[in-house]
Amino acid sequence: LCAVRYTGVSGAPFRQEQHRRTVSPGQEETVTMTVAYAEYGPHVGDQDALKLTVAGAVEETGQVVAKELRVRLHTPELTLTLLAPAVVGQETPVQVVFQNPLPETLSGATLRMEGAGVSCPK
Repeated sequence: LCAVRYTGVSGAPFRQEQHRRTVSPGQEETVTMTVAYAEYGPHVGDQDALKLTVAGAVEETGQVVAKELRVRLHTPELTLTLLAPAVVGQETPVQVVFQNPLPETLSGATLRMEGAGVSCPK
């Protein structure tokens, strides 16, 4: 498991696991991996994804199969609500809601607002 930058460049793997299974004819095996934010958080930036690479080998035949999965990390939504009717030439109150999805406190956050008729971003 590694982080992938928005440019497509992969970082160094930060988690590796190895599993050995015997699979009977016609059967399937499931391997589950849970990755907590505390583990992947230090490796990803705001536009990164996680890349999981899995490879399997059959001892009896030497056959190898591999698969990659990219998981795009979603950023939380901002919810905007008009608190009064919007009238040309008058101020309009807007409520902005952001919910922190992380298990840690965020600090130093900024909110930039701009729009039609706004002389400069606020």
